[in-house]
Amino acid sequence: MNEYVHDKVRPAHVTNRTILMLSRTATLRRTCRLPETAAVQAVFVFACGLLAAPRDGVNRQKFAPSDGRGDPVALERDGLLPGSGDQEAKRPAEPPRFEILIAGGAKMLAADSSEVHRASPTAQLAVSSLPPPARRKIDFIEEIQPLLAKNCYACHGPDKHENDLRWDLKAAALRGGVSGPAIVPGKSAASRMIWLVAGLDKGLVMPRKGERLSADQIGLLRAWIDQGAHWPDGLDPARAPSDMADHWAFKPGRRPAEPSVKNSSWARNPVDRFVLAKLEAEGLAPSPEADRRTLIRRLSFDLTGLPPSPEEVGRFIADPNPRAYEELLDRLLASPRYGERWGRHWLDVVHYGESHGYDKDKLRPNSWPYRDYVIRSFNSDKPYSRFVAEQLAGDVLYPDEPDGVVATGFLAAGPWDFVGHVELPITKTDGLIARYNDRDDMVMTTMSTFQSLTVHCARCHDHKFDPITQKDYYSLQAVFAGVDRANHPYDADKAVFQTRRKLSRERETLEARKREIDAAVAKLSNAEIQPRDRRLKEIGAGQAGPEKPGREQDQQSEALIDAATRAEINRITARLVEVNRSLAALPPPGLVYAAAHNFTPEGSFVPAGKPRPVHLLWRGDVKRPGQLMTPAGLEAVPGPDPNFELRDLDDEGARRAALARWLTDRRNFLTRRSLVNRVWQYHFGRGIVDSPNDFGQMGSLPSHPALLDWLAGWFADRGESIKQLHRLLVTSSTYRQSSRNHPASARIDGDNRYLWRMNRTRLEAEEIRDTMLAVSGKLDLTMGGPSVRQFYFKDDHSPGYDYTRYDVDNPGSYRRCVYRHIIRSVSDPFLDCLDAADPSLLTPKRNTTLTALQALATLNNPFVLRQCEHFAGRLSASGPEVEKQIQAACELAWSRPPTEEETRTLAAYARRHGLVNFCRLIFNSTEFFFID
Repeated sequence: MNEYVHDKVRPAHVTNRTILMLSRTATLRRTCRLPETAAVQAVFVFACGLLAAPRDGVNRQKFAPSDGRGDPVALERDGLLPGSGDQEAKRPAEPPRFEILIAGGAKMLAADSSEVHRASPTAQLAVSSLPPPARRKIDFIEEIQPLLAKNCYACHGPDKHENDLRWDLKAAALRGGVSGPAIVPGKSAASRMIWLVAGLDKGLVMPRKGERLSADQIGLLRAWIDQGAHWPDGLDPARAPSDMADHWAFKPGRRPAEPSVKNSSWARNPVDRFVLAKLEAEGLAPSPEADRRTLIRRLSFDLTGLPPSPEEVGRFIADPNPRAYEELLDRLLASPRYGERWGRHWLDVVHYGESHGYDKDKLRPNSWPYRDYVIRSFNSDKPYSRFVAEQLAGDVLYPDEPDGVVATGFLAAGPWDFVGHVELPITKTDGLIARYNDRDDMVMTTMSTFQSLTVHCARCHDHKFDPITQKDYYSLQAVFAGVDRANHPYDADKAVFQTRRKLSRERETLEARKREIDAAVAKLSNAEIQPRDRRLKEIGAGQAGPEKPGREQDQQSEALIDAATRAEINRITARLVEVNRSLAALPPPGLVYAAAHNFTPEGSFVPAGKPRPVHLLWRGDVKRPGQLMTPAGLEAVPGPDPNFELRDLDDEGARRAALARWLTDRRNFLTRRSLVNRVWQYHFGRGIVDSPNDFGQMGSLPSHPALLDWLAGWFADRGESIKQLHRLLVTSSTYRQSSRNHPASARIDGDNRYLWRMNRTRLEAEEIRDTMLAVSGKLDLTMGGPSVRQFYFKDDHSPGYDYTRYDVDNPGSYRRCVYRHIIRSVSDPFLDCLDAADPSLLTPKRNTTLTALQALATLNNPFVLRQCEHFAGRLSASGPEVEKQIQAACELAWSRPPTEEETRTLAAYARRHGLVNFCRLIFNSTEFFFID
């Protein structure tokens, strides 16, 4: 049967259903008087017509005509099966149509054309079996709307919108679902709705559940459609798609006034006032402040990802200075370890990885400069708007800064389809899909990171729940239409960077001018040269034998060049020699895997030259391009104008710069809301909005909406300093609370949504590994540079990665986890077990699990066992007495000395099982894993 299926029909959609149809072949042959082969083909046509949802929305099948001749006839009809999508998709408002293709000719016919019925016996048979329409005037409100509500709303109503179809909203119903309009006013027999409710294919009867519509009910629907499908206005439910913007995230932000509270003495800063106001409203009271030992451990891990040393703990506890906590905070924020810890958070959010992913998953050896840029940016407290702008268009907005190039590694952080780009040209469908997918990742990463919106959900249809249209989505794709991911040269030394950039630009200008002159010279002619030019044209057209212009002919052309032009050529040539010599004298540049519009081609992967055309794709199908899109922001975001004023649409960099300005515009409150919510989450265990990448309708509502807006406004007013934001949050009484449980409060707010205590958190995977190194005394604090490959690597067309063959004694094992080489397809099994982020996915919030596998890993992993040996060696250096070794171990791992009972129990264990096994016990203790 496959020989009859056009290449655009998806076999997976028809395989099971086709079998059901084949049993009817004999009946169809008798009814339609078709030869056996034609009958089988006709049945398959009918089955595919009802079941297939081809990529371009049009079914194409071949069958023999009823007269039995062998001339192929192709019948084309809009797909009858719905796909996936939602009620707001924009699609052509056109009736179902057929296209007859006979012997290379084509003829478009109306859906109810008699020629279609003659060409398709199955279509003729189907229409004749429909119940007749009612013969009276139909009232929509009294007869049709109740019928739809009872039978259709369950799957196509206000709560569910299967296959992008809704029957509760006029505009959505008349527009139809993913396969186009479901009703054709005036033509019920041509309406997809009628075909489905009539059950022309028993495998696809609507409604799917419950009783089928009776013949009288189908007759009502047919009559209503035949009478024009009149649907009075004003019947839509109260909350229609036009009300989607009536959501907190899409409303203008402002910094509200601080609330008044009863227990004002507890509040150290405005954050406490907002939290306390909510607690008092809920009948809750805050918890007492945690002790200093708990606070230094909490603050150290929060800001640096490492435990405090026993000496630091001792000094902090003994410090009588009332500002000891604030001074501790200043030291931790000034530590280089701060940028490593918070840089890792950012790399989670942007799904940073150092391999391409997909099936080949090749290494990216030049991704690490972006990682180091992120760490430097946090350590230097770079203003957030500058941080955002650099990552989107730093090469354009800050052309004299090396970081301007390196920062665009943000756009290249995610997975990349090597096969789709390098092995498949853009002229192939799969190659074109790969380019759209690549831009989709850029749009998703940008808008999820900086706006906390799921804009990528509008790729195939308007967003189901948020006021984001397909037009918005493809306008954002157009921003990145001229940029790819590739190795980009740069110089870490700013002076060298600026010199190379200046010389490179001069060379580009000189070469462009030289090409202009060469082209003009080539057009020079006179009476002697014209016959030669004609002769060369004849050779090019294949009308004469081979002949090439000789030196004499070249001299004739050169003789026509005037003196001024000749002087300019000589000057350009000489200057190019000087420029190239100066460039060659510079030290070789480094490479960063980042956004690039000019790079060395590889196979089918070539620079765009100028921005590629981006079309609004109907149902996201590259074979159904619609309107050509221009770059723009989101219309639903209040504040900045979403329409970018671009003087030259061919200027690729200007597109990204415009988006950067739109995102960082002070009026774009969503950018600041998103950032302060992320910082809050990492300090308190959950965000004010518990869905940090989705502030839309399907995300969580803010627990403290006024506090979120106050923080966003405060952050903008304070120069967008993330370190200042840290100071505000961690110096609050809210942050300093004990994490101890109170049953009475837990009965009111068991989830601690309103922060009546501090949340207890488990260390993240990287913190656990780094802390083991710190406690064992083996942690290497070397910063930056190429990532450490903590795996065996086999270079191949499809590379191999094996963590079990890596030597845990390799010095690279002692580096902080943020500097390890992150592979997408094969994750580090130890870290993966401990819920490390998946680099193929945006990870705004990590999962936290407690499993038996984690205990087994921290008991038996080769790295852990080796660190236990090093830890035991460090303890042995503290003296021969087991009790002293126990005390040193607890102070290193738990930031506190053991109790007398703990000392007796642990000492007995160490004497019986050895110091190394005791260290395994410490590494598996709850107090090692959790932060109070």
